[in-house]
Parts: sequence; structure tokens; C-alpha cells
Amino acid sequence: MSIDSENNISVSDEENLSNAKTNSETTESNDDKPTDEWIDLLGSGSINKKILKEGTPESRPERQQVCVINYELFLNENDIIEKKENYEIDLGDYDVVQGLDLSIGLMNIGEICLLRLEPRLAFGIRGLPPKINGEVAVTYKVELISARDEDLEALNINERKKKGNHKRERGNWWYGRGENNIAVQCYRKALDYLDEVEGGIKFSNSEDDEITDSILQELLEDRISVYNNLAAAQIKLESYDAALNSLKTVLQCQPQNIKALYRQAKIYKAKNNVSSAMKALQKAKEIAPNDPDIQNELAKLKQLVDKQKKTERELAKRMFGSTFKSDKKQPNSKKVYVWATVAASVAVGLAGLATYRFKFF
Repeated sequence: MSIDSENNISVSDEENLSNAKTNSETTESNDDKPTDEWIDLLGSGSINKKILKEGTPESRPERQQVCVINYELFLNENDIIEKKENYEIDLGDYDVVQGLDLSIGLMNIGEICLLRLEPRLAFGIRGLPPKINGEVAVTYKVELISARDEDLEALNINERKKKGNHKRERGNWWYGRGENNIAVQCYRKALDYLDEVEGGIKFSNSEDDEITDSILQELLEDRISVYNNLAAAQIKLESYDAALNSLKTVLQCQPQNIKALYRQAKIYKAKNNVSSAMKALQKAKEIAPNDPDIQNELAKLKQLVDKQKKTERELAKRMFGSTFKSDKKQPNSKKVYVWATVAASVAVGLAGLATYRFKFF
């Protein structure tokens, strides 16, 4: 299956972005006041920026830093589609659309600006129903409040759960838009946060609060959900072996997970391993006998098995039928050869007798 890359950054965009960073770093000390001019950040018209308020010079965030932003999304100033305050993103981790992520990396802390994003770096051909149709440019008003480094090991269990599930939700959002490569990256990031915690990491700020079994169980269930979704995205990318490994993790913990069994069957079917696919679906049917998706897939597999058996029978019939006819055509080949030899001998004898009689009589 092909991958929809409506939001992907091109090589030329990457080069233009690098140039934009270099140029803006060189000139920012001279530009301490906002202007009414729009700046083409990439030189391609994909991202245009107008500074409303300057921030602290030379305070741009780095990739992977946690940025806190306020933003408004609109098509026109009188129609705000989305508004968030004190919204945390990990820069470069697809927590927002790519055009916004790139632009935040070029802002200074405290800066307020307007951004006009072309569709391919915003919401692409799908838009953001029902407010934004496909192939529509959008405008953001953004304020970069702060940026900080994050130490994953220093996070308590609640912070891990919150961030891990946020990454999973972002993965689901990208998956729903057909951006499966990005979805996989988000799911893998989620697993970093939801990984099993060992030792004395606390789930609250109190020194007396240790991780309980119930908290660990919740963390495990969240992680299993991520692995299941990761497998779905890997299947879309036709990374079947990787998807099987993800599902193996799920089924080791939850052998009766319906989604995992169903997806496992889909993979085996794609790999033309019909017997394994049937086995997985039969197990799923035992758990959920009335599930329509399982019933439909089983019916399709049975049709496939019947078709394969019919093909095998026809092939065998052609093979053995051809052999039989070939043998039937040449059953007396040795006899023909013997009689031909005898006939030749008789002919030679008769010819000799005729010569003898001609000579002596």
C-alpha cells in the first residue's frame, strides 16, 4: 500500500530551513522591532511569518526540548478554529503539524508571530473536517513562552503515563491521516515513556509513595495498546515481520487480545501463510464468536482455501492426465521396434534369396 506523504518535508525544504536559521541568526540582533512585512522562511512560499512581538535574542529552542506555547488556528481573524494555552510540545516529535513545528524552531522565547502555512505543511489534502477543507492554507498566531530540556529518567510515573499516552494519541492522529511512518515514530516515542519502570522511581512527589502493582498494571496495559497500534501502522507499511514482533509482545501479555489475533491473521494472509492465518482467526472466533469482522475474514479465508484446493486439483489433473495420454500414445513402442527389426531381417533374407536364384538359375 502506498504511503500518503502530504505533510513530508522535501530535501529542498530542509536546505532552505537550514539557510533560514543561518540567515536569521546573522540578522536577528539588528532586528529588535516587529515589522509589517511577511518573511518567506523557506524561500518556497510554504511558510510565511510576520513578527508581532520580538522575543529574547538568541534564545531559540533546540530539537527535543519541551516548548510551551500559546496558539490560535484560524482561516480568518474572525473564525478561530482551535485555541490552546500553555500547550507543551516536544520540538521535532510531530506534536503539531510540521509547518508549525519548523517555525517554532526559528522563534525566540517570548516572541509572538503570525504564520501562514501552505496545505502540504499544514493539513494537506484531508484538511481538518469539518472546519478546514482539503488543500487550504491556514494561519496560526503563536507565542513561544518557554523551552527546557527534559530528563526522561527524572519523570515520575504519572508524568510518564501522561506523556506516553499523549504520544500514542498523536500516533493515532497521524495514522488516521494515512501518515504511517510518522505514526510509527510517535508510537515508538510513546513506548519510551511507558516502558517498565524499575527501582525507586516515584509516581508522585512524595518520597513515601512507591509504585504499586495496580499502577504497573495500568502502565502495562497502556504499553500493550501502543504495541497493538504500532503493529497496525507497520501493517500499512507492509513491514510484516516488524508487525509480527509487535503483536508477539501483545499476545505474550494478553493471549486473548482480539485485535492482536485479527491483525496477526491479516499478516499471515498477506504472507500467503493461510494455515497460520486460519489458526489465529479460529482462536479469535472462540473468544468472540459473534464478531462480524472475524466472521467476514474467516469466510474470505475459506474461499481462498477452496480456491487453492481447486487450483491444486486442476493442476494435478493436467499433470497426471498428460502423463497418462503420453503413455497411451507410446505403449507398444518396443513392440514396434521389434517388428520393424524382424521385417528388416526378412527383407534382407528375401533379397539374398532373390540374388541367389538370379545368379544360379
